Amino acid sequence: MLEKVIFVWAISALLFVLFNACSNLENSRKQILVPTVVEKAFNTKYSPDISRTWQKHYYGYEAVFIQNNIKYEAEFSANGEWLETEYYVSEKEFPEAVLQKIKKQRPNFVITKYEIEITPKGIFYEVDITDGEIEEELYFDEKGNPAPDLYED
Repeated sequence: MLEKVIFVWAISALLFVLFNACSNLENSRKQILVPTVVEKAFNTKYSPDISRTWQKHYYGYEAVFIQNNIKYEAEFSANGEWLETEYYVSEKEFPEAVLQKIKKQRPNFVITKYEIEITPKGIFYEVDITDGEIEEELYFDEKGNPAPDLYED
């Protein structure tokens, strides 16, 4: 009798876990409702023909899309203002001034991510660095001067 109770309890627990997993998966697939003004801004800046997915952030919305085999993330405010577009690159696509500044300021750190950010104020360069214990994110203009990253998500 005890074995039957344990078996029924185990099956019930398994069904509960499966039901919750399916429910969470369904919720994660729900599309974000993007304001028309944001969609229109994306279509004007890029193209209505580009397939994209949207994410909601504190500053507004981010469209993730692929163009010319490069993954881009274009960020817009809730009122449709384009904020920036970013994409990952390799070290060779970074200005030497930025790389030298990082090596000088953090000689024991290794760069783990290179990213270019195109904004209305110009092009900026973001890196993630680590020394094995500490991880940091740094943001520079093309001359290697530190700059604020206003829309970090």
